[in-house]
Amino acid sequence: RGYAVFDLETTGFSPRSDRIVEVGVVALHPDGSVEDEWETLVNPGRDVGATRVHGITASDVLGAPRFRDVAEDLEEVLEGRALVAHNASFDVRFLTSEMVRAGRLATGAVPPSVCTMV
Repeated sequence: RGYAVFDLETTGFSPRSDRIVEVGVVALHPDGSVEDEWETLVNPGRDVGATRVHGITASDVLGAPRFRDVAEDLEEVLEGRALVAHNASFDVRFLTSEMVRAGRLATGAVPPSVCTMV
C-alpha cells in the first residue's frame, strides 16, 4: 500500500514512562507520491519534557487530545504501510508502546519499518 513517513516528539527517551507529545505522518503511494498528511499535538497527561529540544510547551498541549483519542485515526493512516523514520527503532518503539496502551495493537506486533538514519 505504500509508506508512512513519520516523526514523533516525546517527553523523554523511555517508552515505558515517557509519552508522545506530537505525531506527524506523510502517507505515500508506492510510487512515492503523497497520498495524505496527518499531524497532531498530543496531551501526554504529564510534563511535556524537554521543551528546549522539541519546542512544545505545556500550554501547547493543554487542549490537545490524548493519544488514545487519536489512535484510531492514526492507525487508519498507517494501516498496511511500511513505516519510515529517522532513528526508526526509537520512534517505532514509542509508537508501538502507545498503540498497545490505547488497545489498538497487540503486544509484540511491530509493523515493518525503514530507518533513514541507517
